[in-house]
Amino acid sequence: MLKNITRTLSLSLLVVNSVSANDAPSNKQQLTPQLTDQMLNKFGAGFTSLEHKNIGDLVRLHLTAQSSGEVIQLSLPNGLKLSYGDIVMLAGDVFGNPYKTISSCPEQKRLECFKAQFSSMAIQGNEQDKRCENPHTQVKAIKAYLSEIENEIKKSRAKGVQDWVYYSKHDVDISKKMNKLTCGGSFISSFFPFGGYIKLAQENFDHFAPDSLVAYKAGHQYALETAREGYKKEKIGLHEEAQKLLELAYAQNAFANHYLTDSFSAGHMRTPRREINRQISLPSVLNLLIANLMHNEDNRNGLNVVNAEGSSWFAYGDGYLYKPEAQLQKTIMLDAMQRSADAIYSVYLTGAIPGVFSEMALFPDYEKIPQLNDSSPLFKVENGVLLKRVNHDNYHDTNWTRYWSGLYTLIRFTVK
Repeated sequence: MLKNITRTLSLSLLVVNSVSANDAPSNKQQLTPQLTDQMLNKFGAGFTSLEHKNIGDLVRLHLTAQSSGEVIQLSLPNGLKLSYGDIVMLAGDVFGNPYKTISSCPEQKRLECFKAQFSSMAIQGNEQDKRCENPHTQVKAIKAYLSEIENEIKKSRAKGVQDWVYYSKHDVDISKKMNKLTCGGSFISSFFPFGGYIKLAQENFDHFAPDSLVAYKAGHQYALETAREGYKKEKIGLHEEAQKLLELAYAQNAFANHYLTDSFSAGHMRTPRREINRQISLPSVLNLLIANLMHNEDNRNGLNVVNAEGSSWFAYGDGYLYKPEAQLQKTIMLDAMQRSADAIYSVYLTGAIPGVFSEMALFPDYEKIPQLNDSSPLFKVENGVLLKRVNHDNYHDTNWTRYWSGLYTLIRFTVK
């Protein structure tokens, strides 16, 4: 099938390959849904794993005592009940507003844009509405599906198959199912029309550094301000209302923690996600797949990183956090999440929002990544120009070119 595609497009690719990273505008008009479907079936969208939930549910919350070992369920304004880890997992990847990307909003409107993201999960919908678009419907179906995946992973582990091998093998099928569960897909294609899952992925700049730091800080600030409202209610004796606000603040912070956890993922650290979308003249979904080539490579191979507190570790990413070598990474990331959640409770108790977020000192120092690693990024920006590594199969090739085609790269790239 790919040979047929390559043959059909050979003439246009000869033209495209002679220009720089921007695919020729005329070629953009020639792209068909069939080709896009082929590329999605080749690569998948690649952003669903249970690691967000598993680490999120380890965060300790200061709420009404519950049975020992029981994971606290946070009550959202629309009636949903989700654990801290559930929210971390679903935030941004499943629920969000693709038209309100936080890092794309003017600084003075970023809290408003975070609210739009959070509202798509926590404010909209109700339990009686059975339509697919209703968050209640989606949460129920997605949690059931991910529970099935979790059981399959456990069976795979028992057979000696590592988590990352399972995810790699089933990535396309998971992407198809997630697209359907977020109101996409049809009898013609599981990928068309796009559901919320792919619509969000096309605009997922908030999930990649440095934009992920902007998104996290906006969400964390929003949650801190909610906690301060809880403090005010508690101060005048409205304990029940105060507790509800504390619970809401934790939920908002869990949503923001998705961007925090992404900031610790190797594939999100140096991938020039926004520049790929800006400089390559292809449909957004294909630009997403191009970015995912580097995202997946860095997640798999890992990166040496260091933070402002002097800790250094080898970071992996999505699907690879259960490698034994990633234990320190998980410990530092959980520390950052716990500091984040503890700040919510501190503001609830004191009413004072901190001027500095202590967890930020635990984030990797992204500027030091080039000097700490001898691996070559698949893409990089130099003097404002998006470059591609000449040999995309050689992780240590130190030659880059500005003369490359995004479409040709997708067609020729080998899935690993």
